[in-house]
Amino acid sequence: MDAPSHLRSVILCVDDEETALEVRKQVLEMAGYGVLTATSPSQALEIFRNNHVDLVLTEHIEPAALGAGTLAAAMKMLKPEVPIAVYSSDWKESPGDMRFADIFITKLVTTDELLSTIQELLAKSPPGTAA
Repeated sequence: MDAPSHLRSVILCVDDEETALEVRKQVLEMAGYGVLTATSPSQALEIFRNNHVDLVLTEHIEPAALGAGTLAAAMKMLKPEVPIAVYSSDWKESPGDMRFADIFITKLVTTDELLSTIQELLAKSPPGTAA
């Protein structure tokens, strides 16, 4: 899970469904992104704390899985400058997630739409601040 050696954006993908996570990782890597993955909130927070991350793409994670609050809330407390996209099969965002996430992306979007949204989020974040 090392960060890439050359300059490219690093995305932390979080999903408890390993097959979906692997497919998403392959798509993002083919698009030129460095990808770190996590299958649980605790693993995601550890990776987020200890690695350079430019953007988080996370499946909706139930607050109960974290004890209190959402994964997006915990991450924003650690690194408020890192954009967080909640990626879900739901049609509509969860109010709890969206209090802290920067955007909601439904899994019904095409791969091109997903990549375009990620690129837009990365373009909005200040360069070099997501250490």
